[in-house]
Amino acid sequence: MALFGCGGDSSPDAGSPDAGSPEHEAFRREITAQIAQGVILPTLRDFADRAAALETATQAYAADPSDTLRAAAQAAWRDAMLVWEQAELMQIGPAGMGGTECPVVGGMDLRDEIYSWDLTSECRIDQETVDQAYADVDAFAAELVNVRGLDALEYLLFVDTAENDCTDVAPINTDGTWAALGETEITARRAAYAHTVATLVSREAVRLRDLWEPTGGGFATDLATAGESGSAYPSTQAAFNDMGGAMLYLDVATRDMKVGTTAGISDCLTDTCFDQLELPHASIDLAAVLENLRAFQRLYLGEQPGATGQGWDDLLVAIGAEALAMQLTAAIADAVAAAEGLGTDSLETAVAMDRPGVMALYEAMATVQRLFKVDVFTILDIEPTTCRIGDND
Repeated sequence: MALFGCGGDSSPDAGSPDAGSPEHEAFRREITAQIAQGVILPTLRDFADRAAALETATQAYAADPSDTLRAAAQAAWRDAMLVWEQAELMQIGPAGMGGTECPVVGGMDLRDEIYSWDLTSECRIDQETVDQAYADVDAFAAELVNVRGLDALEYLLFVDTAENDCTDVAPINTDGTWAALGETEITARRAAYAHTVATLVSREAVRLRDLWEPTGGGFATDLATAGESGSAYPSTQAAFNDMGGAMLYLDVATRDMKVGTTAGISDCLTDTCFDQLELPHASIDLAAVLENLRAFQRLYLGEQPGATGQGWDDLLVAIGAEALAMQLTAAIADAVAAAEGLGTDSLETAVAMDRPGVMALYEAMATVQRLFKVDVFTILDIEPTTCRIGDND
């Protein structure tokens, strides 16, 4: 009974369609189709386009590592990064976890190939800068993910010092190889390294998009036809389980790690833990949080900007839980407004200028997740895959 203590009556009414009826299953497939074709696939197409523009911008910067071309590459990175922050909540299918421990349907671990936060190693990136391992693009694709991806690109394009991030006892410091490079060479190498990484990101962006395209790998069709013969999903319930698990990113990664820890609200032994910022060099941590929220909103409503669709809210209404659907819709809108109201892209700036506002954002996201992962998961019988970012931190 306590599960539904957050709002109005969330129980299905007597006139609700049978959960196992053909009509109910068909409606659930309409929703999975809308989310696949109207939300996820357009996001992946957009990201692939922006990743291609990023590759072009870093190519120009590598050829001429000037301040002007660096600024252009930084702008292209921001454009691509903020679209990817939406895709962070769409880690199902090929972007999701593969293997045998806790895989999602169709999981191929492609998310880490594109963005490996929070595994990034800036010292290792500096070591690769000295070794010039990035010179062979195809060989560099076999390097660990913590030295490539959008997170490595942030460091390479935005770090404002010619110093490295390694300790004094690291070989590149004890043997003098870093110091021997000099500032001009370090800048040039970082620019060349950035182009290699952007090339690999663009390749993976195209690969991921194409795996979802109906004319490619067809995963959008698998999700749209969940439970039908030929789909990778044996049931619509399995599809909702995976989608629900992916959307828990907002709780585990966005609320707890990106906001709670860094702002000193949770899991931080000091007033703040800004050393845990997601994007410390580009200073767009709060903008990233906002895109995570907007992606959650689009997935829940089954909509993209300027277009309506059917989503989780419609499924709740169909089974008689309209009060819960409306309550969660309002809670998400409140969280988005709380993030927008802070008026900055930087979480560090927001904490300094309006700590109560940051706390209000944290609490607004807590309300969203309480309604979603308790009330909605209970009423829809969601059993999410739990191996997500942050689970082994």
